Amino acid sequence: MSLKHMAPFIHTPMNDSYMQMVRLISLIPVMSIAVIFYGLRAALLILFCAGVFAISDDICTRLRENRHDSYLSSLFYGCAFALLLPPDTPLYIALLGSLFGSVVIRQLAGGRGSALIHPSCAARLFVRIVFPANEAALAIPGKDRFALESLIFGSDGMSYVNLHEYYPAEILMGRYPSFLGTACALMMVVGLVYLIAKRVYKFYIPVAYISMLSVLLLIGNVYLEGSSIQMFIGTTGVMFTAAYLLCDDETIKQFGPIAIVQAFICAALTFLLSFKTSGVDLIVVPVIFTGLLTGIFEYADKVLRTTWEERLHAKP
Repeated sequence: MSLKHMAPFIHTPMNDSYMQMVRLISLIPVMSIAVIFYGLRAALLILFCAGVFAISDDICTRLRENRHDSYLSSLFYGCAFALLLPPDTPLYIALLGSLFGSVVIRQLAGGRGSALIHPSCAARLFVRIVFPANEAALAIPGKDRFALESLIFGSDGMSYVNLHEYYPAEILMGRYPSFLGTACALMMVVGLVYLIAKRVYKFYIPVAYISMLSVLLLIGNVYLEGSSIQMFIGTTGVMFTAAYLLCDDETIKQFGPIAIVQAFICAALTFLLSFKTSGVDLIVVPVIFTGLLTGIFEYADKVLRTTWEERLHAKP
């Protein structure tokens, strides 16, 4: 049975396990591209992170003697975390990040729906802070598909990626050094369309995020000489935010105007951060801050609704 608090999912006769399965299936396009470009090490990294998230969630819920809602939710968070990692991330870093997201962020808060911030984003930010050298563990797509050394020893990585050296078609397909699942904007759009078509997400939440971000980038281009809107949205991974991170149990939890306001705030934070930082920060930090504000928005929405109902009942 669907959980009533699991907005922004659309509540239908479909059960919660079905919705989590749809979310997991929506990751297949970006996971497929990751495996095509980076080979066996990408597949093993994704499976490893998903397995650690699922096993640690299960152990924690058993220790607390709570009912485990669904392994599919844990698998989704694990896969999403893996897709935010550089291709040559060693397994021990992936292990520590997965345990941090699952145990510290998710389970110590009480399990699914109780965490203050998105577990995958928190795990990725943990890795960036604790292992800053790993941010350079990028790889050239299509090269060394069967090499597995990086899973143990890591990689020297790439110091700089010049996107102007790549053709537009390569950028569209994500064929340039980046994180595992944040380069191919086309596949992220496919995943998002699938989620909307299956009536799991309300379409206006990701649309509000991308629209607000585009407007801010346009203003930046006019007054601040910013970068190309298409290049920014297509290469920074913000489409990953719109498709997989923004609409979540731990971030935007309700429908209506409040959800749109939260999407606008997330877009504004992304825009402001673009002046100070780049890389994975543009993806995870706005989502984390938006999640922290969710409680405030829920309380404000409750107060406004109560006040409105009291005024209606007070009328003669």
